[in-house]
Amino acid sequence: MIFYKFDKGETSFYEIAHEYIQDTELRRSGGYRGIVKRQEFKPEISAAVFAAEPPQLLKPIVSSKGAHLILVEEIVKSELDGKLRSEIVSDLFSGWLKGEIGEVEVVNELELSGQFA
Repeated sequence: MIFYKFDKGETSFYEIAHEYIQDTELRRSGGYRGIVKRQEFKPEISAAVFAAEPPQLLKPIVSSKGAHLILVEEIVKSELDGKLRSEIVSDLFSGWLKGEIGEVEVVNELELSGQFA
């Protein structure tokens, strides 16, 4: 119902956010979250957001946290610059290192062979 009120111009996204959002700070900002990266969304929300044609209000999406009404104002395409490349390399290395550390086996027993001098 809220979606259709917005779609018909009977209400604004700000009014909807101000009335229905529980989080105080998000409500004060009119529901505006700023730039949100793809990996910050749950997969079902990410698919809908990045298939949108901005500016577009998405039909309500239900997740384990409730119903989401999302206004996609713009999709910013990232460009691979030095900073982004470094972030990607760092993330990949951290993931690899965590995997390697998880495979390390610590041996507490020492075998002594021979005699002490």
